[in-house]
Amino acid sequence: MTTANAHFKVYIENMPEALNTKKDVDEYCKQFWKDYKEKAKEAKAADKAAKADKPKRKKGFDKDGNPKEKRPPSAYNIFVKGKYAEIKDANPEMDKTEIFAEIARIWQEFKVDKAEEAKNDKKTNPTYEIEEIQEAHSDEEEPKKKSGRKPKKPEDTEA
Repeated sequence: MTTANAHFKVYIENMPEALNTKKDVDEYCKQFWKDYKEKAKEAKAADKAAKADKPKRKKGFDKDGNPKEKRPPSAYNIFVKGKYAEIKDANPEMDKTEIFAEIARIWQEFKVDKAEEAKNDKKTNPTYEIEEIQEAHSDEEEPKKKSGRKPKKPEDTEA
């Protein structure tokens, strides 16, 4: 696509020889810009109509139109959903940011409590076996790594 100035240059080069006065040349140039603006509007309208004909993709669907699978909500999302209404009812004067700050504080306490329970109850803790295996392997000596490249010693030259 060429620019408007390039079109204008071509238009001026094709200017008829009959235009002798400055007024005639100005009218000729004004006519170009008027025509050019009309063509630009028509092109823009045509592009808009072409975009309107093209169907938009809906959210939640892939390119083929099949519904996308949603991820299950995380434990935190479920926790927030349950606690938000509870805190809002208990404290109606709190705004959203304060409510979410309170939920975050409660969640941190909840995580710490769950971690302590998991450590205390090793029989039901599925990571306990993994921790035992890791501890057993950490007692074994790991093979020594080779050291890096050693610098060359300068050769003694006898002169």
